[in-house]
Amino acid sequence: MGERKLYTVRELREAIGKDKIGRDTAYMLARKFGVRLGNRLLVPQRVVEALLDGRLEELELELALKSSKGRAPLELPRR
Repeated sequence: MGERKLYTVRELREAIGKDKIGRDTAYMLARKFGVRLGNRLLVPQRVVEALLDGRLEELELELALKSSKGRAPLELPRR
């Protein structure tokens, strides 16, 4: 995969295969998992690797767990 750490949406599509991922889907993934630097929307290498390995759901869960650390547990309303 090389030494890249961040991919543009175009580079993401080239890495995955333009016939396998559409432009709209690539932008959706970039908005969900990527970072914005100025006007550029960049996708971390681990997201590209997760897509290639079929581990996107696993990565999504990992990121959700990391973002919830340090927060109070979610309390459900009582009936």
